[in-house]
Amino acid sequence: MQLPRKLILVGAVLGLIPLGLGAAALATTKWTFIGDYGLFNPVSLFSGAVLSCGSPPQRQRVQGLEIGGLAAILAGIILSVLLSMLIKNKLIRLLPQIFLILGPTAILIGIVLLLECLREPGIGYSMLLMIIACITGYILAIYFAFATVFGRHNHGNSSTDIVRESVRF
Repeated sequence: MQLPRKLILVGAVLGLIPLGLGAAALATTKWTFIGDYGLFNPVSLFSGAVLSCGSPPQRQRVQGLEIGGLAAILAGIILSVLLSMLIKNKLIRLLPQIFLILGPTAILIGIVLLLECLREPGIGYSMLLMIIACITGYILAIYFAFATVFGRHNHGNSSTDIVRESVRF
């Protein structure tokens, strides 16, 4: 297996870190410092006692951004692996970078929207896990960009093959 393909597969394994952290953050209920409030429990976290803007549209925005961000990271990883294996053009292989950058950005926007609604400052470990998932998502995007751009994809066009083809004429 060629080195660039190995780098992409290592990136796919590294991509499990932000996905795992994000999934753990979504599953746990400690989003604020003052109590056990889950992101998907509308009675607790989005009640007026904890958040100043606990309306259903705000809740849906935050939930959608967090889940959408993780889905975009997953799509970016899958597309990076598939395109690096199938496509020779480096510009086309950079297209998954859009997903790998938009995913952590959506997570970051969701976190900011949630933080601006908190009545009392303080974040819980669930929000901290999501922040770490966001940071590692950006690191993953940078890794995939370097692995894609600086990787040498020969796809069977070695100097020996080129000499053989020129000798045939």
